[in-house]
Amino acid sequence: MYIRNIFYFLILLLISGQSVYCQEEDQLIDSLIKLEAETLHTEFYNTIKREPKRAGLYAKVYLHKAKKDQRTLRIVNGYRLMARFNQNDLEKNITYLDSAIAYSKNLDYKYLPTILYVDKGVAYDGYGFFSKALDSYLKGLDFAKKKKEIDFEAVINHNIALLKRKLGKYKEAKSLFKVCLTYEESILSNPENDSIGYLVTLSELVSVYRLDKEIDSAFSLNVRGIRMSEGKTIQDLFRLNEGIIKYYYKDYKTAITNINMALNAFSRPENSYFAENYNLIDAYLFMGKSYAAISQKEQAVHYYKKIDSLVLTTNYLVPEIRETYIAIIDHYKFLGDKNNQLHYINRLLYNDSIIDKRFRSLNTKLIKDYDTPILLSEKEKLIKDLTTKRDQSNYGVIILLFILVITTVFLILNYRKRKLYKTRFEELMKNTTVKPVQKKISNDTIGIATDVVTKIVEGLNEFEKHKGFTKINISSGMLATKLNTNTKYLTKVIKYYRHKSFTNYINDLRIEYIIIALKKDQKLQKYTIKALANEAGFNSTEVFSKHFYNKTGIYPSYFIKRLQQEEK
Repeated sequence: MYIRNIFYFLILLLISGQSVYCQEEDQLIDSLIKLEAETLHTEFYNTIKREPKRAGLYAKVYLHKAKKDQRTLRIVNGYRLMARFNQNDLEKNITYLDSAIAYSKNLDYKYLPTILYVDKGVAYDGYGFFSKALDSYLKGLDFAKKKKEIDFEAVINHNIALLKRKLGKYKEAKSLFKVCLTYEESILSNPENDSIGYLVTLSELVSVYRLDKEIDSAFSLNVRGIRMSEGKTIQDLFRLNEGIIKYYYKDYKTAITNINMALNAFSRPENSYFAENYNLIDAYLFMGKSYAAISQKEQAVHYYKKIDSLVLTTNYLVPEIRETYIAIIDHYKFLGDKNNQLHYINRLLYNDSIIDKRFRSLNTKLIKDYDTPILLSEKEKLIKDLTTKRDQSNYGVIILLFILVITTVFLILNYRKRKLYKTRFEELMKNTTVKPVQKKISNDTIGIATDVVTKIVEGLNEFEKHKGFTKINISSGMLATKLNTNTKYLTKVIKYYRHKSFTNYINDLRIEYIIIALKKDQKLQKYTIKALANEAGFNSTEVFSKHFYNKTGIYPSYFIKRLQQEEK
């Protein structure tokens, strides 16, 4: 009885506490409604870091007042404040930004909706959804170009360069960062601009040089960054870069010191802007590698595990993390700790499957250091060893087998897909074109005079011989005019003598032409897919890739990659 009374008392205390909090919140909202919109906006940013709940109330009241007054621009700003307040909840963040974008499309206002698409891209990027981030950046870039918002073009190109860097396209990323750096340098003399934008881009360029194994160039740029960032919080980014570069110079103790200084700085609230996931991953990775280099394995594994914890909380995955799991697995293998070994093998396999979806073009490179079939074989052996040493519940066994089956099915499907693509490539290398069956020209079947048909067929032969199909936006009307006939006769003749519709006839000729050209000309193999599409006569990269696949069963990127491998 006594315990039950205490229980009831605690519930009443909890309810009354919530009631008091709600009353206080209501009273605070009543007082905030009286404030001007500009004051609410300013106070939101003044309190978002030290009092996030209070900042949330400022955002709610700002949006409420904006809707009540039907002020569209303020409604957009209100939704953006709500998105900023919910930045740790991706779904809510994106929902509020989408609402802001919907309202902003009715406004002719500078930086809208460009800045909102940038916000969306950054939100998706922070959670590892790089494809969605790129979609948002490209939409923002389109608006920036249309409205001649040069500064935001630079911002978006900077962010796209970051994505290219994550995909391992270091030379492309380097080129973009250099363009951005040139722009940032051009506005440094403007008193309204500080050097932060320039220094952020410079820091990213240092990272790309380092990833592309140009360590001396990375060191030289980083020295400039340290000098220019003196007395500014961003100097810690260059301190991190310095530590990583010291690792490459095999000065491991200095590397540890510098990286640790950067990590301590990142933990301070005022530096949270620079504590991006990829910066933290770089810091933990090279702390681990530096400790491993001086034979302090436990410390190395400690930092590798910090990367795993970051991945678990943020779902942020990049190819660089793979080596940390391999190091952890090897560590526990050396210790004979099969439970932890199995745990991190499962983590590695799971992350591999996610990374494969996000970085398909890098799949081969990611797996080269730790071959998946060997990993699965070792996993199966570990499971058998563990089951002989202790009794496991049926539930646990079922879960392990389920994981094994799912993983095996995934690998089998992946293997079959690669094998099928290889077969199709080999068939394509043997035979490129199929000549149309030559039919005797007659007017009996299609109802057109024999001499007219003969003239059209001869015209088509000349059209094919001189590669007239590579002209972009060619239509049946244009070709009919060129052959001195009409569209109806032309399409009938193509249907009967080429066995295709006009569209498929033109597109097939283009694909056959570009396949032959790629096989003969190594320079073409270095073209982008967009440039190849234009070369063949397509005005759309998507249409080119789709028709290439429909005709050959493989994508142009795969075909080019295999051609380059064959030549090597």
